[in-house]
Amino acid sequence: MKERENPKEEMRPDPDALLKEIGREEAKRGRLKIFLGYAPGVGKTYAMLQEAHVLQNRGEDVVVGIVETHHRAETDALLALLEMVPRRLVDYEGMVLQEFDLDAVLRRRPAVVLVDELAHTNAPGSRHPKRYQDVEDLIEKGIDVYTTVNIQHFESQVDVVAQITGIHVQETVPDSILEEADEVQVIDIPLEELTQRLKEGKVYVPDRARQAVENFFQRGNLVALRELTLTLAARKMGTELLNYMRAKAIAGPWPAGDRVMVCVAASPYAAQLLRKAYTIAKAANAEWYAVYVSPPTFKELSDREKLYLAEALNLAEELGAKVATLQGTDVAGEILRFARENNITGIVVGKPLRSRLSEFFKDSPVYRLLRAPAQFELHLVTPLKEREQAAVKLPRTVSFDATAYLITFGLVALITLINFFLQKIVEPAALVFIYLIVTIGAALRFGTGPSLFASILSLFTFDFLFVEPRYSFTMHRANDVINAIVFFLTSLVVGQLVKVTKRQNFALNLRLQRVRLIEQMSKEFLMLPPVEQLIGGFAQNADEWKTVLPLLRTTVLDDVSHIVIRYVVKVIDAPSFVLFTGQDGKLRVWAKSRNEAELDPHEMTVAQWSMINGKMAGAGTETLTNAKTCFLPMKSGDDVVGLIGVRYEFKNLLADQRRLLGAIASLSALGAVRWVKV
Repeated sequence: MKERENPKEEMRPDPDALLKEIGREEAKRGRLKIFLGYAPGVGKTYAMLQEAHVLQNRGEDVVVGIVETHHRAETDALLALLEMVPRRLVDYEGMVLQEFDLDAVLRRRPAVVLVDELAHTNAPGSRHPKRYQDVEDLIEKGIDVYTTVNIQHFESQVDVVAQITGIHVQETVPDSILEEADEVQVIDIPLEELTQRLKEGKVYVPDRARQAVENFFQRGNLVALRELTLTLAARKMGTELLNYMRAKAIAGPWPAGDRVMVCVAASPYAAQLLRKAYTIAKAANAEWYAVYVSPPTFKELSDREKLYLAEALNLAEELGAKVATLQGTDVAGEILRFARENNITGIVVGKPLRSRLSEFFKDSPVYRLLRAPAQFELHLVTPLKEREQAAVKLPRTVSFDATAYLITFGLVALITLINFFLQKIVEPAALVFIYLIVTIGAALRFGTGPSLFASILSLFTFDFLFVEPRYSFTMHRANDVINAIVFFLTSLVVGQLVKVTKRQNFALNLRLQRVRLIEQMSKEFLMLPPVEQLIGGFAQNADEWKTVLPLLRTTVLDDVSHIVIRYVVKVIDAPSFVLFTGQDGKLRVWAKSRNEAELDPHEMTVAQWSMINGKMAGAGTETLTNAKTCFLPMKSGDDVVGLIGVRYEFKNLLADQRRLLGAIASLSALGAVRWVKV
């Protein structure tokens, strides 16, 4: 038996786990404590307020950011003894909403802030769409946060809770919040006590309480939710212990390095697959990937399909998956290749909704994976409420190009006319194969439909005009029948081969276009002269430098911004902007793709925030979402050089578009960084 070369290797601290532990001990970062419950009314808010009083008695600076007591007398009494930050009033559709005031708390800078109902959705116009994002901001600024949440609001539990209770929760928080929490306190009370609290009106008003008992608060539901809560909390504790043991190099039987991948598509089922894959990966302490295979096709994704795909990829990132987008005509082959290259041990795919016979003949990716001789576990996930989801299946739009079929018909007529002259010098049986010219031409020019139409029309035309007995659709000779069958099969195979070849060329051209775009942009930036060369050429002394420098800075940044705009519009057809700071330090638009496009004062405020914080903000991001434009920082190291603005929902961009915009932002930062600083 081979001995270990260095037995002490396994006793080394794990670098990733050590960094996580160091992060937890970092004084600059605030701590997060979650009071976790299995249902409304178990006493999460009451327990949080009691904890706040303990901290206050110790001399800690504790304030209430927002707490909802729901007019419970005992909770109101505890709340009255604590300092409360005034809520922010928001006028929304004629109603005045009271929201958590993040900016007021940041100005107050307490040691600890209480923020109730973590999954709450903020009113339009707030800095973040979700309250948990406000909490993340507070923690980054070094403020400790105490918060409350129920099990049904965690993203990974949505499908399970829907299956148990029949209620699909809309307000969710990513499970990464639970993973990053420094402490989780489970608020668990017996089911009988919760039922009694409902009857006494301590959870809801009497009418609503009766309705709740008949629906959500059924005993079976509560038992299942309670078990889910305890399981999730136990998993959290197990992960923390594992990280601690790895960080401190404590010997132990470490689990094998499993890796899970989930295959998603542009469908409404993708979110459910991602949640299931997340659950499997967390249960196995495994790294996991979300993979989308984009087969090259001439049919663009519909707006609805793009939205499904973008939402799925966003959810995958929220749940902590590594997102990968592959391209290829062989979907199953690409999945298997990725699995082999990344040592995947488990693959999660959706169960096909078509019949098994249909899957077999269509050679579906799922059927191919089932037959693949690979060393991985395959998890088939059945969509919840299959009949309902099948009812909302995306409608297939069949495009019918009459011109293509008319041209195909004309080509068949032309070949038929040629065959009338050729039949005098060529055997009639051989004339059928001349019709292959039309089949191949139709496949190359118009696709599968016209190619199949050309095959059938050619076969019937040949039979009617050139096969004895003529002017009838009957065949008496065996060789005529064989010729017709061979012709039809050959035309189908040739048509499919032409289609596959054209798709592969299309995919190759797409890749080349992306590479060419980045290459051309890099060359244009490299052609810009360095600051030292321009100043050295135009100025001989310090006074001349001061005069020439502002003019040169403006000229070069104008060139950079116009290069950026030119390449951004190649990625997405939407109004685009490039922003840099002027000599006065104010952010302003240096170039835009459309003359009529303007940024309003609110959008400029969002851009200023993005510039200061070095984070994306605006439409389709997680910050200041009520803006019409999303802003991407141009970052060179830790320095934010400028911004790229695109008037489009960022979450609806495809993965390729995001990557290209990110590459453009990085290249433009390298091209502009030296000139911005002068």
